[in-house]
Amino acid sequence: MNKVPMHSFPELFSFVKSKTTILAAGKECENLLDLFHLPLSQQAFHQLTILDSDLQQLAVNENSDQWTCIWNSKSFSVAKAYKHLSRHNIIPPSFRWLWHSSIQNKHKVFFWLILKDRLSTRELLKRKNMELQDYNCVLCINPMEESLNHLLLHCPFAISCWNWLQIQVNPDSNVPQAMESFKAQLQVPFFMEIIILMCWTIWKARNGLIF
Repeated sequence: MNKVPMHSFPELFSFVKSKTTILAAGKECENLLDLFHLPLSQQAFHQLTILDSDLQQLAVNENSDQWTCIWNSKSFSVAKAYKHLSRHNIIPPSFRWLWHSSIQNKHKVFFWLILKDRLSTRELLKRKNMELQDYNCVLCINPMEESLNHLLLHCPFAISCWNWLQIQVNPDSNVPQAMESFKAQLQVPFFMEIIILMCWTIWKARNGLIF
């Protein structure tokens, strides 16, 4: 059974006598109705028939309904959990470059929002269900939605800005990928300051047209 009954059958779950009832108990129960408060609603009864069919196909063994940690132990350890979670975090190098850069804090916070995809572009406002008259990029002649990657990398205005610095933008790249490419093209120790200030300039030009 590749689903959680509590989530798959919410109406039926509201009628169960014990919220901690396990699937093995349902499998061993002669009358499945004994596990629920009666009478059931029509929707709950329909979910019961589906659950009964699932239980018929369920193979229960001695290890069923036993919780083990991902490191194959029944005992939980904060240290092991932290080690497991932290070792799998792949952080783009652009974050490290950002905080080591010598630039104003407001620019650092601005670029941190970019790296976290939290800059208030129209596409982000749309995702937040904010109603606007138009979600297209104001810097483009053709109607294109103002996403973060489009505004800073793929918009014709942005491409012209990067070309002015003799930087070529890969049409398929996103912001973290573009940062590595820009670093290789600039070949200067203060590359991050250049990138951040150019993104800031594009953002200010966009805001100037809107406001």
